[in-house]
Amino acid sequence: MTGRRMGAAALAVIVVAVLLCPFRTALSEERKPGGSLLPADLASGLALGGPVNLSADTIEYNEETGVAVAEGNVEVGFGKRLVRADRIRFDAGTGEAEFAGHVRYEDSGDEFSFDRIVLNIRSEMGVLHNGSIRIRTNDYRISSERFEKTGPRTFLIRKGTLTTCPCEDEPDWKFKIGRSRVTLDGYAVAKDVTFHVKGVPVLWLPWGAFPVKLTRQSGLLVPSFSRSPSKGYSFLLPYYWAVSRWSDATLSLEAMSRRGYRPEAEYRFVLNRESEGAARASWFRDNLTGDDRYRIYGENRFRHAEEFTANARWDIRSDDRYYEDLVEEDVLRTGRHTPSRGFGSRQGPHDAHALSVVWVQDNQGTPDDNTVQRLPEYAFTLLPRTLGGSRFEGSLDLSAAYFYRTFGDREVRGRGLATLSRAVEIYPSVSLVPYGSIEFYESLPTSDRSGTEQAGRALPTAGATLEMDLRRDYISAGGKRFIHQVSPVAAFRWVPQVDQSRIPLTEYWSRVGAQNQFTFTLTQRVLRTEKRGPFEMAFLELSWAVDARKRNPSVSPYVDPFSPYVRVLRDQIDLVSGTGTTDGRTDTTSDIFGRFFVAPAAGWKITGETLFDPGEGDFTIAAAGAEYRRDPENAALLEYRTSRGLTEDLHGVFAYRPFRFLGLNASAIYSLKYAELTEGSAGVTLYPRSDCWSIGFVAEKKTRPDETGYKVMFSLKGVGSI
Repeated sequence: MTGRRMGAAALAVIVVAVLLCPFRTALSEERKPGGSLLPADLASGLALGGPVNLSADTIEYNEETGVAVAEGNVEVGFGKRLVRADRIRFDAGTGEAEFAGHVRYEDSGDEFSFDRIVLNIRSEMGVLHNGSIRIRTNDYRISSERFEKTGPRTFLIRKGTLTTCPCEDEPDWKFKIGRSRVTLDGYAVAKDVTFHVKGVPVLWLPWGAFPVKLTRQSGLLVPSFSRSPSKGYSFLLPYYWAVSRWSDATLSLEAMSRRGYRPEAEYRFVLNRESEGAARASWFRDNLTGDDRYRIYGENRFRHAEEFTANARWDIRSDDRYYEDLVEEDVLRTGRHTPSRGFGSRQGPHDAHALSVVWVQDNQGTPDDNTVQRLPEYAFTLLPRTLGGSRFEGSLDLSAAYFYRTFGDREVRGRGLATLSRAVEIYPSVSLVPYGSIEFYESLPTSDRSGTEQAGRALPTAGATLEMDLRRDYISAGGKRFIHQVSPVAAFRWVPQVDQSRIPLTEYWSRVGAQNQFTFTLTQRVLRTEKRGPFEMAFLELSWAVDARKRNPSVSPYVDPFSPYVRVLRDQIDLVSGTGTTDGRTDTTSDIFGRFFVAPAAGWKITGETLFDPGEGDFTIAAAGAEYRRDPENAALLEYRTSRGLTEDLHGVFAYRPFRFLGLNASAIYSLKYAELTEGSAGVTLYPRSDCWSIGFVAEKKTRPDETGYKVMFSLKGVGSI
């Protein structure tokens, strides 16, 4: 090997060792030639992370002195990393390396540049003269005339500056530091700190600490203030804890003028791409009621190997008024019940097993609670499969549940459903699927307090589904390709009338209404093909059901599980609003359900959804909205929603950046039914010079409950907000 080739190999490895190791702790190991030119303690185990390429005008190596020198347009590349300098010199005997003239290091957007660097590869200490370090993730820029490298990831800076403002030579803001110790992926602890705005000093601090983070780090989050009739004035101070690479937590303390101090902990974890969860807990002594109050809640989603699934959602509180006094979510404050659920399943190629529990809390403080709990429920499903050599497919569903009540009857329920079907292709893109099934349902009391007895039913059902899939392609004059898809579906279901009067009304399967029902659905889509895939420009769905005879209701406080969606949706609204129940509606025809989506231009979206009652000529529910979104700072949404007897609201969201220095945002929900503002917020953000820093004001208002909050925020890009 010639001196030139040996020098190039040695210098390439040395550049990696000197510049890469101090800033990266974990790289894939790959040994490269030229290691023989390094001292033995440096040559072993050096991880380069990819091929190393070195080029320069001249490269020399002296075998007697062990000194390698590269001069003139020196450039070293390894992986995504690149080092440039006018001159590099390395002494293998002492382990000292010198980089001189326009030294620049780049790695995936992170970079540092200096006039001269002198480092010892053994001690990883040295001096970096007149330069700066920039971290891409938060745009941190640290500059100084002299960086003294005191360890693998620590520096001592004298007379330096810190900013996250990528502006011109004089940034909008910066901290001038007399002396600072910087730890990469840690903090810059500084003394004699002066805050400058456009070169003018406005604040002096004797001491300061600034995060220099490459990864998630623990620390205080932005506090918040609010006021409500229940809590009084409250101050919330959260602390973020980076527990591990796959989990973190938030610990917060809320000081309430009326109720005292309430701590809360939230733990979050991510096990894989499809498995995550969070657990939260709060426990405190309420000064207003004199009671110990708590809430334990959370959710979990777990999936492993496409086979095992375990999901859970729980919410347990100390008393019936906890949500009303201390929680903002209206669905919890006004809901009569709060369910907690746990579910686990295993799915194989031909079958599936599932085990679940459901615990429901009554939030109304009802004496002698008769709420039904499912503790537990097991389900087995035999997926559709061909029977023997025939063209018929069969499937089977079995389930069993134990219904527990604190007060009242307790029972075991069993259910089975066997289905036989066959798909017949009438014409290309046209198929008919007739089917028949039989359902068995049995109730066995285990703790009888009201004289109930064992009861059950056997229920045969039959029907058919006729489906078409039509498609046509169009090419515009400009060469763009469009696809129009139309899918009409007609279905029929027959369910006979059977005696179910002895079965206790415990769940929705307790009663099934007789049917001779046709359901018609029409779906249309318009797609535009693009390089990245099809883009949906428009969508329309219409659905309608009609019973061949007068509808026979299920005589149950639950919706009929065999009813089509268009019927179930209307029944649910009637049950909630109190305008009717499933035992009172005998309409032959259902409401007409429709929804649509249109994207007329880039950034625009128009949507609508309705359930229309043709008999009364009125909307059971209706929603229509239009949205424009160019980016998060320039967007608008206006939506109207109505649900008969329940709500009628206007919802608006607005964000606009009319000038570089001004940002506006607002949101509101206005109740047309009560002629009042349900909730709303408005904010103004000022960017005096650039996006590097801002001052903002936000006002928030809620009517039910009556709460008002104000926030004044000062933000420095990459540093945080107060």
